[in-house]
Amino acid sequence: MRRARATQLTVFIVLFNTGILLVPRLFPRGNADLRIVFLDVGQGDSCVIQTPSGKVIVVDTGNRSLNGQEDMGRRVVAPYLRSQGIQRIDLLLLTHPDTDHIGGADTLLQRFPVGILETNGQDEQAGQKEVVQRAKSREVLVHRAKAGEVMELGDGIKAHVIAPIGEDLNESTNTHSIVLRLTYGESSLLLTGDADNKEEERILQNGTLLPTQLLKVGHHGSRTSTTERFLTRIMPRIAVISVGKSNSFGHPAPATLERLQKQGVQVFRTDTQGAITCTSDSKNWMCKPYTRLPQ
Repeated sequence: MRRARATQLTVFIVLFNTGILLVPRLFPRGNADLRIVFLDVGQGDSCVIQTPSGKVIVVDTGNRSLNGQEDMGRRVVAPYLRSQGIQRIDLLLLTHPDTDHIGGADTLLQRFPVGILETNGQDEQAGQKEVVQRAKSREVLVHRAKAGEVMELGDGIKAHVIAPIGEDLNESTNTHSIVLRLTYGESSLLLTGDADNKEEERILQNGTLLPTQLLKVGHHGSRTSTTERFLTRIMPRIAVISVGKSNSFGHPAPATLERLQKQGVQVFRTDTQGAITCTSDSKNWMCKPYTRLPQ
């Protein structure tokens, strides 16, 4: 088992390092920006990362209702990818098996060639089991993320897997979320899935987390995530909250917004501003919303 996993991981890293997983260039020549778009998928998460040389990473895919009518993969993610001329997804990363994060994955696997599907390992969970089966039927390499792994995405961009930490696949899906830290030159980005305060504390105790300029706030701004200790450690300048308008959970929690304000963090929200586009020139991040609220 260990040998098989090591072989799979080697293949996984080599695919990125050798540049085999390529898509058509999406940026004009000479444009060295890294771009991430936090899509407005309501009460859920989905973002699309495009590297200067054209690699495409989709992290989470929004929600899907039981009857399939509310499929954010079909309604939002796939149309956005098509609008950008994207024909292939190099890496489809699902932070954890909650429906509001994996709901659109099956649609994307049906409509786009996918190089690698990366999960948190809880592949027997309802919903994610079907997605993994779909991926394997289409000969997509399925990889389980593990803390300490580093992916070379080209252009000097690295993706560090910060979590999940530990092997307990029976624990809460939020506590076992994939947490990913991207670095591009001097700029950095932290994607936290639905990481809760328990997982944040594990990460802090692990001692591998560094200050990060741009934060995707955990669990849609829930009061049980983005603790003061966590924020003090990463010291973000900008935070993006992916959240549904007038959602029944009360996200983002006033306490979480207060913690961000106390730290002087500039906050963007998909519920009030639509999709949020952030670009990095390898030194700083610049973010802008799809719409602007009246001043």
